[in-house]
Amino acid sequence: MKTLKLIVVMFCLVGISGCGQVKEYIQIARNDTISVQYLDILNKYTREKTLYSEFETSIRIVATLKSSEFTDAYLSEYSRLYLLTSADKEQRRDILSDTSSDLREFLFYAYVPDRKFNDLSKADSAWRVLSVGVRGETLEPLDIREIDSTPLVTRLFPYVKPYGKFYSVKFPKLLSSGKGDVAVEDAPELVFTGVLGKIELTWGAGR
Repeated sequence: MKTLKLIVVMFCLVGISGCGQVKEYIQIARNDTISVQYLDILNKYTREKTLYSEFETSIRIVATLKSSEFTDAYLSEYSRLYLLTSADKEQRRDILSDTSSDLREFLFYAYVPDRKFNDLSKADSAWRVLSVGVRGETLEPLDIREIDSTPLVTRLFPYVKPYGKFYSVKFPKLLSSGKGDVAVEDAPELVFTGVLGKIELTWGAGR
């Protein structure tokens, strides 16, 4: 009888530990100061994929498309957390919008097992980062830079962990052609490719 009770208790414990495997964003929303509304928008514009080689991780990418809806949600959350005035909020909006409608920006977290190869902002990186439009147009990044993993970053982007790096990559929204500049449609694909493999992350119903 004691053995049976012990087995039941063990199953209960396993069940409880299984409940701990909830989506990370939900846990953060319950236990932290970040709002569920912001996390919902973050999740809407975030994609992730892991590339494996012989059962080991080659690279893991989690990327957020910095759309106008996401930027508005980020600004609202930042303003709520830091109690910004209306004037401060508008000033912050100008900074976030990058003062240009001709750019598309992605924020992405990259994990590579050997940290010295986590160098996606360098010209000689093992990884090439591209954006592809729905018509197949390929765009080179105008800028890739590493972002410091501050407490603000790790709270508002909970997928950013200390064993990886956080980046910003910007692409043009206009593609030059023989007939002039052509707008790239708003259903982009973010591609990480190189000798170690390829990762494709897509946004938009047209994909």
